[in-house]
Amino acid sequence: MSTPDSDVTQPSPSPDPTDLWPALHRRLQRLGAGSTNGPDFQTQLSRLNTELTRALAERPDDSLFVLVQMLHDLRHGYSVSHALLAAVTCQLAGPLAGIQGERLKSLSQAALTMNIGMRALQDRLASQTQPLDFEQRELIERHPTEGSNVLRRLGVTDEIWLSLVEEHHETPDGRGYPKGKPVRDSLQHLLRMSDLFVARISPRRSRRALAPNVAVRNLYLEMRDHSGELGAIFTKQMGMYPPGTYVRLQSGETAVVVRRGARVNCPLTVAVADPIGMPLSPPQVRDTEQPGLGIKRYMDPEEVRVRVDLGRLLERL
Repeated sequence: MSTPDSDVTQPSPSPDPTDLWPALHRRLQRLGAGSTNGPDFQTQLSRLNTELTRALAERPDDSLFVLVQMLHDLRHGYSVSHALLAAVTCQLAGPLAGIQGERLKSLSQAALTMNIGMRALQDRLASQTQPLDFEQRELIERHPTEGSNVLRRLGVTDEIWLSLVEEHHETPDGRGYPKGKPVRDSLQHLLRMSDLFVARISPRRSRRALAPNVAVRNLYLEMRDHSGELGAIFTKQMGMYPPGTYVRLQSGETAVVVRRGARVNCPLTVAVADPIGMPLSPPQVRDTEQPGLGIKRYMDPEEVRVRVDLGRLLERL
């Protein structure tokens, strides 16, 4: 016998981000330059982008947390981790800059595919310790054009999407590549900022990641002469310490950021180790706006000896 509420469709629960984002990573990995069915490529990429958008709308900080943690782990495949986080940063900042609807979709899909012309090389370079050789430099120089060509072969006709991929390394002063043309477009500026931000906070075998607060500040300074408002929006949306970032607190504890704060330099964190590096069981929530719990400095993931169980940690919030 049915109850009064039995015929009411209940909303499906939000997917666990610790499962969802690795699944989206695997799906995007399969949608590479070797795709042979153009219409199927576009359909699958559109569905992936829709799921990404929904996950970000429902659990933005958890999404950032998982993606930044994945970016620190090169076993996931750097090129796809880079693409997913770049798309997420574009979607977070875009609406505040007036980028919405189909334009935002084109921007996000461009972020997901901007390096489709050099994915294998991008993964190789993340683990490479020797300097670039001539062939690698050439491929890097032409990958925006190659990426646009690949997408055209796969049937993409969205000119905004295609031009963003082809021009994502151009600069307002015309010193970029591959054509060295001045580009003054808010979508391209945001895509370029997202690409640079993710690249700079990503670890390499040859170097450590740049601290996110330094990366955000540098991007803001670089953008202020031609797109200062966009730089301010980017800083506000990402914060100086995005979720997933490790920090040393003034208390001496090692913590991981789990939520952006009302102030860009005061996120919510979870302490995972005490001042001498011993694991805290259970981990403890620490609000960095509170006296004595502010952020002392960024910590490179290699400094952190405590293994973080992402799912269990997020369950505590």
